[in-house]
Amino acid sequence: MTALGQRIVSAVLVVAFASLYQWHGGKAALFLSVMAFLMFTGGLLLHWFRPRRIHIHRKMHTNRIEAGEQVRVLVELEFECRIPLLWIVLCENTPAGVHRKLIFPGTRRQFTYQYECSGLRRGVYRWDTGRLYWGDIFGWNTLSAETTGDTPLIVVPQATAWGKGDSVEFAAMLEGTLSERRNSQGNRSPEFREYQQGDPLGRVHWKSTAKTGRLQTFLPETTDLASLGILVYEAASGYDVKQAGIMDSPAFERVVRAAARWVHTAERDDIPYHLWMEGGNKSYDPQDYRQQGPFHTNDENHGLDKLAGARISKAESVSISLGTEMLDGLASGSRIVVLTGKLDQVLAEWILSAIGLGYRVEVQLTESTQLGPTDRSMNGLGYDSLSLEQLRHSGVPIHSVTESALSSMGKAEVTDVGA
Repeated sequence: MTALGQRIVSAVLVVAFASLYQWHGGKAALFLSVMAFLMFTGGLLLHWFRPRRIHIHRKMHTNRIEAGEQVRVLVELEFECRIPLLWIVLCENTPAGVHRKLIFPGTRRQFTYQYECSGLRRGVYRWDTGRLYWGDIFGWNTLSAETTGDTPLIVVPQATAWGKGDSVEFAAMLEGTLSERRNSQGNRSPEFREYQQGDPLGRVHWKSTAKTGRLQTFLPETTDLASLGILVYEAASGYDVKQAGIMDSPAFERVVRAAARWVHTAERDDIPYHLWMEGGNKSYDPQDYRQQGPFHTNDENHGLDKLAGARISKAESVSISLGTEMLDGLASGSRIVVLTGKLDQVLAEWILSAIGLGYRVEVQLTESTQLGPTDRSMNGLGYDSLSLEQLRHSGVPIHSVTESALSSMGKAEVTDVGA
């Protein structure tokens, strides 16, 4: 019942019992009329002198956690009210569910308490608006006011380094990337190199040219900008989605998990990388340190932030851009890891185009039925035989990552840990 409805009912009871007392008399009728009047008056006072300027401030040790971790939230509540309050209940719509806190304020106007959220899956969360309730001792008059939410929390996928139980081929690929980067850094000056055909004359390093007797040029700004590309394919055609309305897929979660491990390993070993999602429409360049919004407070985890919001596209396939907008800044010869459940025609054509541009592509499939441990003929992958033959003859390594099991997160819940 609304506050207006409560006041109307209280007013009707006051009139009814007062009329009964006037008509019949008696102590019982007088008592009931007095109680109804007090209830009506109390409701009016609670409405007129209700809590105002309600401020809620939430503090966490971080606004970014890994999936499965717990986060403790410290809530600071402050408001103004002219009359003592017998009780208040603060209901918060947290990412893990509704949390209710009962407080007996009296004349106090500032409160602090804590609770924990656990079992959260990867994603981008915000606290929704909640409500603050207050009323009389018996709950006959209960009123409420909306409270602010909008506190951000990012739950990134679990990102651990490649372990001993992982594919030896993956570890070899990463080690090859590291070795190439070390060799490229060790074989050239950090500022200039020998002139190559096509270098503009404005970039000639004259001092070094005079010393060595050979024409030297400054390194172009895009050289070695990224030595690793990571493509997370989000098209529905890349996964066995049983129902059109259900976008969750274990194969896609394995893709996100694998991408997180590549990002984690690249950042740990200081390998520049690019992360592409939604067919190249959403990308992350670790060289860009201009962060916007409340989430991007730590540059190191920005790539994982992108993966936190990864979703299978509702479109059957996505068009992957092959222009400089996607591959600009990725040095020719760099490695690209393509992560998908299964290959489709669009993705196969993109891989062939990337190879034609001088990039080395590695494909990792997460659908359990796509690639057996010994059968790599790919006859059942669902795209035309011409593309299959081209991929095979182009020497594209294709591996399966279905052996990596997904850990159970359990049910998301919020637990009160006291004041």
